[in-house]
Order: sequence, then structure tokens, then C-alpha cells
Amino acid sequence: MAVVKPWESNGPLTAAEQRLDDLLRQSRSDRVDPDTGAPLDVHAVNHDPERVIRGEFLSRRLVESLEETAGWRPFARRSGRQPVIAVENAVITGRLDLRATELPYLLEFVRCRFELAPDLRQASIAGLVLWHCRLPGLNARNLSTSNDTVLRHCTSTGGIDLADAQLGGSLLFDDSELRNPGGRAVYGDRLTVDGALIGLRLQAAGEIRIPGAKVGGNLTFSGGALRNRGRYALNANGIQVGGSLRCDVDRTSRQPFSVAGVLFMPSAHISGDVRLRDAVLEPGTMPPRRGESKHDDPICTLILDRGDVRGDVQIDQGFRSGGTIRMVSARIGGDLRMGGACVDLSWSRSARAAVEQPMRALHMDGTEVLGNVDASGVQLHGQVRMVDVKVAGSFQLNKARLTGPRTDVLQASRISVGSNLDCRDSDVSGSLQLQGARIGANVDLRAAQLTKPAWHRHKMTYKPSVDLRAATVARDLVCAAGGRPFVAEGEVQLRRAEIGRQANFSGSRLGDGSNRNAINAFGLVVQEFTLLPQVPPQGRIMLRQAQCELLADNAELWAASGGVDVEDFSYDNFTESIEPTDREAVLERLSWLRANSGGRYQPGPYDQLAKVFRGNGTEEHAVTVMIEKQRRRYQAIAAATRPVFRWPVRLWSMLQLVTVSYGFRPLRAMIWLVLLTAAGTTWFSFHELVPINEEDHPVWNPFLYTVDQLVPIINLGHDVMWRAEGSSEWITVVLIAAGWVLATTVAAGITRALRRDP
Repeated sequence: MAVVKPWESNGPLTAAEQRLDDLLRQSRSDRVDPDTGAPLDVHAVNHDPERVIRGEFLSRRLVESLEETAGWRPFARRSGRQPVIAVENAVITGRLDLRATELPYLLEFVRCRFELAPDLRQASIAGLVLWHCRLPGLNARNLSTSNDTVLRHCTSTGGIDLADAQLGGSLLFDDSELRNPGGRAVYGDRLTVDGALIGLRLQAAGEIRIPGAKVGGNLTFSGGALRNRGRYALNANGIQVGGSLRCDVDRTSRQPFSVAGVLFMPSAHISGDVRLRDAVLEPGTMPPRRGESKHDDPICTLILDRGDVRGDVQIDQGFRSGGTIRMVSARIGGDLRMGGACVDLSWSRSARAAVEQPMRALHMDGTEVLGNVDASGVQLHGQVRMVDVKVAGSFQLNKARLTGPRTDVLQASRISVGSNLDCRDSDVSGSLQLQGARIGANVDLRAAQLTKPAWHRHKMTYKPSVDLRAATVARDLVCAAGGRPFVAEGEVQLRRAEIGRQANFSGSRLGDGSNRNAINAFGLVVQEFTLLPQVPPQGRIMLRQAQCELLADNAELWAASGGVDVEDFSYDNFTESIEPTDREAVLERLSWLRANSGGRYQPGPYDQLAKVFRGNGTEEHAVTVMIEKQRRRYQAIAAATRPVFRWPVRLWSMLQLVTVSYGFRPLRAMIWLVLLTAAGTTWFSFHELVPINEEDHPVWNPFLYTVDQLVPIINLGHDVMWRAEGSSEWITVVLIAAGWVLATTVAAGITRALRRDP
């Protein structure tokens, strides 16, 4: 009695089934093709019945072929090759159920249409190849293969389930279309791929979910398009990639990689590079999750928090993103390249809402970059947050455009850069916050233009355009003109900063009047301070307690609308020394100090200027400065005195200035003594005095009498021998008073000269 197989009871075999049965009976490796003419159109609804292969028939026939060929290797062809079951141009109805089976075959389906999703769960096969096929999904959880798993030019209208699968070769999705909108296009939790995972030009509608996956080679989606707007387009949480992650332009079609959704890759470990060059990441707003902080980034297109990338991260050239690029607490072993990229979040909020709670274009708090950060020519519309970031090399922001008006467009407090931080020729709308920064070489803002500084909601004032409070710059801070002037509408904050060599503000335009200060250099320590603005700053120049070795300034600086606060400002010399014969330059500086004081008496700036001149050996310039200081001192005393006593103070000041220049020119006192002696001698030569005691028969000598009255420390005896009357009495009083004043001034001047004390 013949045994009837279950699949035989369903009717006669179709041409395709007969061909398959013959191959399996003869143990030959060949292609199953009904050969009915044109290739099968897998997308057509109607098809030739002769092309049908029942899934049950195929499943059972593959399993039974092992029993029929037991004891010898089936489909043996040439040594070293796997046996292949190849099916072409077939419509597979029913379900191909190979669950938990172990087949030594490499299953190959070319231009086949599956009515139901094949079931390969817990199966172990040599390999799986699907070319130009259409299927409603694939159940391959825990699948084990020893060769490549290929789905090329395929269309799937359901999920591809590869959770916990172990694939011995590579996993290929080239030119395939995976459609499962709102669901999972690929479900590959803990997937293991010994080779590469490649999806060149892959079109996916739904989530590609591969968290915890291990890929031995590259993970490539170049030229692909992932669509899952408002959700994760690629969920690769904790993925481990032995090669590079490549989501860039496909070299064959020149088609860029694009995403509508989120590339979610926190805690990813990538041994090579992350390449997103020329990629287009469309925004997708995600609904807030339970317990999520309102300060998180609600609009992200790339999340690489805590990621470890051994190579470069390339999001440059034509890269475009409408959401936040987030790499918090990540580690990048090479360079971060963002040159020419554009991240634009201006669509997400109104201008007013953006000021109150700015959206972040780039969020990198706590990230470490072992190479360089190259963001030259970048366009970022939104906040760049880089707090506590460490960059071992240089940070380039040349010709960049940072747009975040009235916000902290760059929040980089405590950033550490091993080499230069360059922001030349850049347009910055907002504030650069660099408090506590540590820069190994230069901070170069040459020809940068900083407009619309951030608004401080609590203090109700504007923040600085550049805030370098407590920063350390090993070499130079350059805020000078280049191809265009350096412009800072807000304050340049340098409070308690330390600059190793030079702070250069040559050709700059500082302030717009909205801040009290144009420059706040309180407590700044620098070797060379170049303050040569192009026009008078609009605001105060705060130099209180600053220290420098060389100072360069000009009339525009001292014409600042808010003045120049130089109290306790110390400098050792000028960049361009003043010659001993250049009295005009000294008088010009004194006019700057006089105009800057606003009528207030400030002795410190005069003492400092005199110290510099004295250190240069130009003692005469120092004397000129100190004379001006004393003149200002008496003006302040007179202003603080009751009106009735003001004229004596002013008279006394004028007498000291005219006679001995407040004691700083004692030689002038000697000249006055000689002149008064000559005048007194002439007067008394024509007005002989009456002797007090005629019995002593004194001899009248007008010269000795005059000297005896003028010089109080010399007593020649003539002052007690003669009695002055009338006008001569008043002349004597004047001589005695002038003598005491001039003698005291000469003594004080000599003492000061010996002590070298101003």
C-alpha cells in the first residue's frame, strides 16, 4: 500500500513543485524554475498557477529530503561549496514553516512572492538569500546561519524578526523596501552578525530595532531612507560595531542617506568611524516619556549619549538636520567633523519662546574628543551646549554662523581645549559663554561679529557677548579686526581671566550702549594688553585691578562713553615708549585722565603713570604727571570744602603751582628766593629802616636784611636791629612768609629726590 504524503492529498503537483520534487529525489543542486516564459512580477495580484509552490509542500519536502538521503551528503557539487536549494519565479502559498529545523542547505529565492511570512524561528541553515522577492514579513527569531543572510531588492510589508539570531556571515538589505509604518520594520534585539550589516539604498518605513546587536564589520545604510517620524527610525541602543557606522552618500547612485525620525544610539561602541556626511535628518517630535525632564531635548535626530567611537565622527559637508544632535558624555577617539553642516531648529518655536527656553542644535555636555573639533562653515540655528567638554586638539569655528538671538548660543562653560579655539570671521547672534574655559593656545575671534547678546531673565539685563570669566588662555586672546572689524554689541567679559601673552582689541568695535560695560577686565592678568578700538566704545572699559606688562591704547579708548575705570590698574610699560622729549604725548595722556575722571580725584592712575615714566628713566615726565596729580588733589579739596574757604585753598594751590610746582621742582624755589632777594634788596636800598637802638651804631645793609628775613634757618642778626614801618613793614612780612614757604618746599623737594619717592 502506497503511503500518501500530507501534501499529496491537496491535489496534483504544480510544475514548480514537480521540479522541486525531482531535484530532491535526484539529490541534485539546481534551480527550481517553472520556465513559463517571462520572469515573475512579484507585485502582481494574479499569477500563473503553474508557478505555485505550496509552503507546506516545500517545508515537508525539505525536511524529508534529509531522511531520504541519510548517510550521504546531499547535493554535493564541488568540494568546499554549500548545497543550494534555489527557487526562482515562484509564488509560495501557505506558510514556509522550517521552525526548529536543521538543514544543511543554502536556501535561495529569486523573484518569489510569499503569501505568508516564512517561519524560520530556531532554525539552523547554511544560509538564506532572497532576491527581488515580496513577502509579508519574516519570522526568524533565534535563526542560526553559517553564511550570509541576504535580502536584496526585496519588498516586505511586515516586520523582519531577527531577535537573538546568530548569523555567521553578513546581513544584507541592499535596495530593499521594508514597510511596516508605525511598527517595527526590523526587530533585531541582541542580533549577532559575524560580518557586516549592510543596507545600501534601503527604504524602511517603521522602526529598525537592533539594540544590543553585535556586528563584526561595518553597519552601513549609505543612500538609504529611514522613515518613522516622531519615533525611533533606528534604535541601536548599546550596539557593538566592529567596523564603522556609515550613513552617508551611496557612491553608486550618489543618493544621500536620509531619516525622518530619530537615530537612537546611546551607549553604542563603534570601533571605526561614524559617517553621516551629506546626510539629511528630518525632525520628528517625540511625545514626552514618563519621568522625562523638561530640560531634555524633545526634538532630536541623533542621540549618541555615552557612546564610544574609536574613530572620527563625520557630520559635515552637506549634512542637514532639523533636530538636536545629542552626544552627551560620549567619547570620540578621533576628530569631530562638522564643517559645512547645517542644524536648524528655528522652525520649532517662536522667537520669544526660544529666548525663554532655547532649543539645542548641538548638545555635548561631558563629551571627550581625543582629536580636533572642526566646525568651520557650520550653520547652527539653536543653542550649542558643550559644558565640561574636553577637546585634546583644536576647536575650529571659523566662518561659522551661530544663530540664537538673545540666548546663550554657545554654552561652553569649563570647556578644555588642548590647542586653539578659533572663531574667525564668524557671525554669532547670541552670547558665547566660556566661563572657566581652559585653552591650551589661542582664543581667536578675529573679524567675528557678535550681535544680539543673551537676555538675563532674572537680572533683567543683557549678558556679555563673550564671557571668559575665570578662563585661562595659554597664549593670545584675539578680538581684533581682520578682513572686517571685530564687533561685540554686548560686553566682553574677562573678569579674573588669565592670558599668557596678549589680549588684542586692535580695530574693534565694542558695545552698543545696552550694557554698562564694553569690556570688563576686572582682575585680568595678561602680559600685553592692546586696547586700540576703531571707534570709541559704547560703554565703560573696566580695568580695575587688572595687571599687564605692556599697554597699548589710543584716544578712542579713552573716549568711551562710560569712561575707563583704571583704579588699581597696573602696567609696567607702553608698547610704544614715549621719548624723553615728547612732552606732547605726556600732556595728551594727562588730558585723557582728566577727561576720564569726570571731576573726581583719582590718585592711582597718576601714580601708575608716573611709575612707568620713572621706570623708563624719563623723570621729567613723571614730575609732570605728579604736578597734575597735586593740582587735581587741591581741586578736589576745594570742591569738598565750604564755599567760604574754597578761595584760600585755590589760592594756595595756585601759589604752589606757580612757585615750586607743588615741591616737585625745588630749583624753581631757589629762583624765587633769588628774585625775592633782589626785589627786597632794591626796595630797602631806597627805604632805609630806622635802627631800634641807635647807641649800637648799626650799619645798614639792605641785602643782609632781606636774606635774614627770607631764610628762616639763617640768623644774621639784622632782623632784630631794624624797625620796619609803613610799607616796609608789609614787605618784611611778605618776605618772611615767602621765605618759610620756599625754604620748606626746597627741603621737602630735596628729601623726596633723595628717597626717589613720588
